[in-house]
Amino acid sequence: MTDTYDVIVIGAGIAGVSTAFHLSRRDCRVAVLEKKFVAAEATGRSSGLVRMHYDLEAESRLAWASFDYFRNWQERVGGECGFTRTGFLQIVAPTHNKQLHANVAMHQRIGIPSSLVTADDVKRLAPAFVTDDFELAAYEPESGYADPGSTAAALMTAARERGARLIQDCRVSQVKTSGGRVTGVETNQGGFAAPWCSTRPAHGRPTLAAWSAWNCH
Repeated sequence: MTDTYDVIVIGAGIAGVSTAFHLSRRDCRVAVLEKKFVAAEATGRSSGLVRMHYDLEAESRLAWASFDYFRNWQERVGGECGFTRTGFLQIVAPTHNKQLHANVAMHQRIGIPSSLVTADDVKRLAPAFVTDDFELAAYEPESGYADPGSTAAALMTAARERGARLIQDCRVSQVKTSGGRVTGVETNQGGFAAPWCSTRPAHGRPTLAAWSAWNCH
């Protein structure tokens, strides 16, 4: 008998478990299919930077919205994420000073605590840094890093507490469709049915990326 869900999430990296967490909060019946274990691939090898400095406003807005989770993890998720505030510096070559000015102005406009600092300022913040090859940097005093494995595990635990199901050692071999729409997946543990499928393939995994281009929503 095929198990049926509202959404199937392929992969229990940070993107997959976060998707499961937010969908479960909306009372969706979610299954997370992971071929190994939570945070087994790129997430587990991530440096875990928590910062808002991006060139594109959409990415900065998303990072800024996410930042409140890291600052208030216990209240918003539960468990531990290991967030440690260290501050963040984005150092650029002098030829990129104009773009750095524009980035910081955009960040400030959307509410991100960010400022331009000089090389002398950076030397005071980080005395060990070599500062004679740049003029400006962007500084985010509230940023830092988190533990990727703990973050992913906490999100998955919270999702399961809201009814999501985690199936590990479950390798997806086929995304099934009918009439151009997803109907489910086939795996080494049998079939799973759902009208929606979410996948964020790990770097260097083209098979599911090709599926997601036309099968997954």
